[in-house]
Amino acid sequence: MSWSDALYDLITGVAADTPWLLQELFELGTNGAILALLGLAALLLWRARADAHVVVTVLLTAVATVTAYLLSELLKVFVAQDRPCRGSAVSLETCPPVGDFSFPSNHTVIATAIAVGLLTLWRRHPATAALALLLGAFAGFSRVFVGVHYPHDVLAGIALGTAVALAVVVPFRALATERLTAVRQSRRSLR
Repeated sequence: MSWSDALYDLITGVAADTPWLLQELFELGTNGAILALLGLAALLLWRARADAHVVVTVLLTAVATVTAYLLSELLKVFVAQDRPCRGSAVSLETCPPVGDFSFPSNHTVIATAIAVGLLTLWRRHPATAALALLLGAFAGFSRVFVGVHYPHDVLAGIALGTAVALAVVVPFRALATERLTAVRQSRRSLR
């Protein structure tokens, strides 16, 4: 038995023994954390719309998230790892259909890409960055807790989401911010 199998068994065993309300919270949280991250990004974009740096970061985070998701789907096809819930009776969530592979966790990839993109704004918006980090971590952990992913699926999702977010947001932000600022200034001068 691998470390990931053992940790999966431990976490899902604890999950099975938790009160039903906590189980429901985790089931709702697997998708809810991603929705909360999207809402957080949208709120930040709206509140800081005058700050070109923030606008560009949120838009590049969206690009990174889509890119990371597509790469994750490609990896799933190549690795073709079956989900742990197929051989476990302890899954809280209905096991996805056969052919919906486990490695890496798409939920974790998406949540991590958004969280890391927003985390790059920690100096300007530390509370938003901290909340994004917590929501991203919850999204990943919840996938194991509800029984549909191994821990190594989540770790791979964290690695992929982080790598893509940093590769898209960090190198392109300065140039894109400069361009957006120039466009905004030229619009003001036309008025």
